[in-house]
Amino acid sequence: MEKVSGRDIIEGSIWKSLLFYFFPIWFGSIFQQMYTTVDAVVVGRFVGKEALAALGGTSSLLVDLSVGFFIGASAGAGVVISHCYGAGDRERLRYSVHASMKLAVICGAALTVVGFLLTPMALRWMNTPADVLEGATIYLRVYFCGVIPSLLYNMGSSVLRAVGDAKRPLYFLIFTTVVNIGLDVLFVAVFKMGIFGAALATILAQVFSAVLVLRTLLNTNESYRLVLGGCEAYPEVFRQIVRLGLPSGFQYMLYTVSNLVVQAKVNLLGTDVAAAWAVISKLDGIFWLTMTAFGTAITTFTGQNYGAGKMDRVHRGMHVGIVLSVGLTAGICLPLLVFARPLLGIFSTDETVLALGLQYTFFLVPTYFTYTGTELLGGVIKGTGNSFAPMLITGVSAFGIRSLWAMFAPMFWPGMNTIMMSYPISWSVSTILFIIYYTLTREARRSAPMRSI
Repeated sequence: MEKVSGRDIIEGSIWKSLLFYFFPIWFGSIFQQMYTTVDAVVVGRFVGKEALAALGGTSSLLVDLSVGFFIGASAGAGVVISHCYGAGDRERLRYSVHASMKLAVICGAALTVVGFLLTPMALRWMNTPADVLEGATIYLRVYFCGVIPSLLYNMGSSVLRAVGDAKRPLYFLIFTTVVNIGLDVLFVAVFKMGIFGAALATILAQVFSAVLVLRTLLNTNESYRLVLGGCEAYPEVFRQIVRLGLPSGFQYMLYTVSNLVVQAKVNLLGTDVAAAWAVISKLDGIFWLTMTAFGTAITTFTGQNYGAGKMDRVHRGMHVGIVLSVGLTAGICLPLLVFARPLLGIFSTDETVLALGLQYTFFLVPTYFTYTGTELLGGVIKGTGNSFAPMLITGVSAFGIRSLWAMFAPMFWPGMNTIMMSYPISWSVSTILFIIYYTLTREARRSAPMRSI
């Protein structure tokens, strides 16, 4: 079955390949997001809006900044693995898998120590409201204690997706999300453990997901099998993973740093605004998860076809992807706008928070269409082994324009709407730059050697 799915990506219908591959990744991303979303729902309902704000915007962004760098870097490993798999290079594939998993353990250990020690300082730098600071510190410190299993799951899932197996990571997440929900209710609603209980439930669920994905890699008979004790060093493969992974990781960080700048400005407007923005971030996450999942699908599709030398299929996949990404964006915007009030009510019953949340939803959601080209074209470019250009474009649009707008525009036009405008402005610039870059370099990619990574 695994071989068939791999052949489908390089030989079957492009529409079916992308959709068949996208949906398991998308559902998996939704369930992974539910870890922190369920935490927010349970804490917001049973503890209060201060606790909701603590788990929401600031804490989520700091987690994204630290763990997100590695998740972005794991995409680089996925590109290397998909190239090897598409080219049928079993030896390099085996070395790539082992190097990737070792990297997960090393980075996880470093993040645990750094995150635990620097959490209070980072929260103060973010202008975290005083009544939120203690809860956010507790949540983040407990969360960082479970970073290693989180990174092992994400890297292991990246390996499976790169070889065309997107279903099993989804099944694992469905199971562990159910576990997380049960533990959240038990620890917070029954045992009254508050924010600590919510964080503990999340890391225990992540341990389950890591065990399941590791068990899969250890027991498979395919060439990407993970063997305890590893294999001999292959410096060239490790350098390829780092060369592609570091720019992808930095790209993710640049997005997050720009969001941290925005969050710092939001925090200055008070707890009600911070709580409303935290809720919007959870609903907003549905769009981001969808676009990220589609970006992963198009990256793997491109990577395997590029490795197999099928550049015409890569370009056709990009055109199909344009239609799909616009359709997916429309399919998200409409329900978010129509059902905004009941969706916001899941997280909070505070009328002030709900009113602000509705205002922010109707302002921001219609602008999602300005972002659709960014993830698609960035995924195609990364799939051909170039992760530097997407990082550079992200640096200009998200890190540069969004951060500068959020920092200085409110001085002239005070208010939350001005802060939120930083998003559609930066998304528009990003999409335009990706279109220009893709158009100018298309022929160069067509004539490039297929296995140049």
